[in-house]
Amino acid sequence: MRGRLLLLAALLLAPTAAALGEGPAGPAWPVRVLVRQGGGRLSVSGSSALTFADPTTGLLLGHYRAYAPVTVSALRGGVGVDGRAFAASAVLVEPVGGGWVRLEGRPYRGVLRLSRDGGGRLMAVNVLPLEEYVRGVMRAEIAPDWPLEAMRAQAVVARTYALHAALTAGEAPYDLTATTADQVYAGAWGEDSRTDEAVLSTRGVVLTYEEMVIPAFYHSASGGMTEDAVEVWEKRYPFIVGVSDPFSAGAPHHLWEETLPEDILRRRLTAGGYPVGAIVSIEPATWTRSGRVRYLTIRHGAGALTLEAKVFRQLVGAEVLRSTHFTVLRNGNHFTFVGRGWGHGVGLSQWGAKGMADLAFGYEEILRYYFPLGTLLRLPGS
Repeated sequence: MRGRLLLLAALLLAPTAAALGEGPAGPAWPVRVLVRQGGGRLSVSGSSALTFADPTTGLLLGHYRAYAPVTVSALRGGVGVDGRAFAASAVLVEPVGGGWVRLEGRPYRGVLRLSRDGGGRLMAVNVLPLEEYVRGVMRAEIAPDWPLEAMRAQAVVARTYALHAALTAGEAPYDLTATTADQVYAGAWGEDSRTDEAVLSTRGVVLTYEEMVIPAFYHSASGGMTEDAVEVWEKRYPFIVGVSDPFSAGAPHHLWEETLPEDILRRRLTAGGYPVGAIVSIEPATWTRSGRVRYLTIRHGAGALTLEAKVFRQLVGAEVLRSTHFTVLRNGNHFTFVGRGWGHGVGLSQWGAKGMADLAFGYEEILRYYFPLGTLLRLPGS
């Protein structure tokens, strides 16, 4: 299913997890979030009683009272639950009558699926309704004291991004990670009454293009113009185009500067698989339509290396080089990067959304500005 166009009509046929049923906003579209991977054992408890079952056979493996810690371990050929071995490849942990499931102390809504990954380690996947997932994303991705219209815009892009991921995951064991590789998900700890209002008031609203649910990317601040998605993800998303963005000028990293020693840069390039000699110069070679560096040339003692700027940024550190919108100056044995914005620059600028909300734009206007080819639609049953 991955890579195919996804029509909204397909949502009417999309299966929902039996454990999730119907929610107050209509069908509880389920999402599967990888919340923990690695290690041989995990501690689980619940705010209500928990059942542990084999998701393949439906066989009940255990029933435990509220707040009682239960250890789940990876065993050769199966899993262990509270010291008992089972031949099951996974266990499904579900709270009785609702409530939270706590994994290593962190509360999650929905259910947990604990299984062994290809390396024999435990993998924890939280399966929950889409709207509950968005609640757990919001406070981790946006400040709850920002204007409500900016938070509503954030709720829509977070929901759209997650639904697109769920519809394109195919046979993968999960749809999303809980990290910046997708969007940060903190479980029930990510909820807040103000961000909950933004989720509830936009429930079911997603961004589409020609009836296709799109990957609604977002970033912190654009630095003055957002980026065409094709510059970051090649030809996959030509319907997400860059726009001029004066609204994000108030971002704390609208302008930034970072100075790094030559030897640090050389070591990070070498560690990333690009061995270089002493670096003589770093020169942008080509630029994108938005003014970001597309390719740069690194001249060094053993020759010259041409590298994609987005790869260079990851090697040096995305928290150090906050974007690829930069110029480079050499000062002795140091290189100074003078740049704009934070993030890949595609889609919604979060600080731009705040700037527009401060000027009394509504969330629909904000989203139409940053996704000019997109259409806002509400999911069936919402």
